[in-house]
Amino acid sequence: MKRAVFLLTALLLALSAAGAQASRDEHDDDDDHGRRHRTSSAKFYGTVDALPPAVNNGVWWVNGREVKVSPQTKIKEKRGRVAVGAYVEVEGYFSGSGLAADEIEVKGRRR
Repeated sequence: MKRAVFLLTALLLALSAAGAQASRDEHDDDDDHGRRHRTSSAKFYGTVDALPPAVNNGVWWVNGREVKVSPQTKIKEKRGRVAVGAYVEVEGYFSGSGLAADEIEVKGRRR
């Protein structure tokens, strides 16, 4: 009986932990008007480590983080050009192993 209670308790704890993780996981939902709601947005600053051949489509590496850039990503270059070594502000949402960028703004070169 004690073993059954222990196993049941362990199972409930595992399911509870999985449910808590699922509620923290990021995902997109479309509302009735087709707008996307992002449940976990992020913003950070960093230096561009690497760029794909097509700057507006592919994976950037910023401060060792994977940043997914698509043609829909808004790239602002008022304070400098996109290049390895540029200091940028990245806004987006978590997607898989990295961050899917909505907007990247070049802030200049890191000083």
